[in-house]
Amino acid sequence: MSLLSTTFTGITLVNPFLLSSAPPTSNRAMISRAFDAGWGGAVIKSLSQVENPPQSNVRPRIEAVKHNGKIIGFVDIELGTMRSLDDWLHDIHALKKDYPDRALVASMLYGGAPVEAQWREAAASCTEAGADALELNFSCPHGGSESGGVGSIAQSPEAIRRIIGWVRAASKAPIWVKMPAMPGLPEAVKVCLAAGASAISLINSVHAVPGIDIDTFTPLPSVGGKGSTSGLGGPAIKPIALHAVLQTAQASPGVPITGIGGVSDWHDAVEFFLAGAGLVQLCSEVMLHGYGVIDGLCRGLGDYLQKRGFASVDEIRGLALPNLALHNDLRREPRMVAVNDPLKCRRCGMCFTACKDAGYQAINGSRGEASRVDALLCDGCGLCVQICPAGSLSLREVV
Repeated sequence: MSLLSTTFTGITLVNPFLLSSAPPTSNRAMISRAFDAGWGGAVIKSLSQVENPPQSNVRPRIEAVKHNGKIIGFVDIELGTMRSLDDWLHDIHALKKDYPDRALVASMLYGGAPVEAQWREAAASCTEAGADALELNFSCPHGGSESGGVGSIAQSPEAIRRIIGWVRAASKAPIWVKMPAMPGLPEAVKVCLAAGASAISLINSVHAVPGIDIDTFTPLPSVGGKGSTSGLGGPAIKPIALHAVLQTAQASPGVPITGIGGVSDWHDAVEFFLAGAGLVQLCSEVMLHGYGVIDGLCRGLGDYLQKRGFASVDEIRGLALPNLALHNDLRREPRMVAVNDPLKCRRCGMCFTACKDAGYQAINGSRGEASRVDALLCDGCGLCVQICPAGSLSLREVV
């Protein structure tokens, strides 16, 4: 466990894996089972305005996004917790008493125009109850965003400064700010840090419409024949999340980051650590396979660190950053061409079709024949290598 233990914003964790604020952290009993399974921490389902005016969830509110029959993400239009602040304060206190070595983070999400008293009260009371940190959700893609609240705070430097100021005045706990992938993200992060944020959580779910019923013409998920903008999470947003972590870590060196978005296994987690994250949060993978996925995450990360000779997960944080370059600085030479191994080739013809209709017409052959690459025509774009189901194609430098 020493390989996996880490300290983040002054909080010591047994491992760098947290449950994100989502359905898997809806109550004390669920979080307790997660901690029993081995999770290093959890961010509670976001505290929000439950009464005055009353809020309630719609049904259904979760829709799977599939590609070739495989789930690659979930969209949802679920709001924050339906439980009161008092209920959660009791649970936070009990969870910290039962699991003192696990990180417990209170998520705060108040829709509509920001009300100072709400943010201050929740920050102060959650800290007093024992929360290790406060995560301010400034970027929920549905619900409050429609009334000028949480979805738009991330794009307003004035609102960012004001709310972080309220929370910082009410609590000495570390403040994590949950931001979206958006234009101007590095600048917005600097505003958060200058206002008193301790860390940045990247990224929130992404605005999305998972599909449209072609018979009823209704955007999904359909609620009484109508649809709404949803928040997409899971493997489908991993490339977007990695980019956000990389650009933030590069623009604000040393900034503590929790990576969120598409972590399905230990390999995905390592990529986020290499990009600059200190912790990762998961939701979709748990929705698919349960809290037990923590075993594979810890075992895989521990094996990777041992095999590569690293003494802790902290040692790999940000190792990819020196290799992030501007496009204009990427090399243009030497020339590269594709090479096919006929012993591995399945003779499916996929590379021939792709190169013919979307490449440089450099591959000869069709279904039933081993592909042959014309080195004079090949431009080394890599399309055929990526789509080959047998792994028989590779790129080689032309000497």
